[in-house]
Amino acid sequence: MCLEEGTLRAATAVDHIVPHQGDVNKFWLGKLQSLCYTHHGKSKQQIETQGYANDIGVDGFPSDPDHPFNVVSRK
Repeated sequence: MCLEEGTLRAATAVDHIVPHQGDVNKFWLGKLQSLCYTHHGKSKQQIETQGYANDIGVDGFPSDPDHPFNVVSRK
């Protein structure tokens, strides 16, 4: 997620790519990725709960292509 933004931060969290939602098999056997603290604690959780992240790019607009602002802009 950092590289997609053009930044580089140390990965400090292990994240389940597909949320396990309490499923023990998915928890132990699911695919993992490394994320920085900020993306794991904020952006990834927003994507899982609302379907998009609220991150703002350097241009002042939402950077997630799935953010409602960008979806409306593509129409």
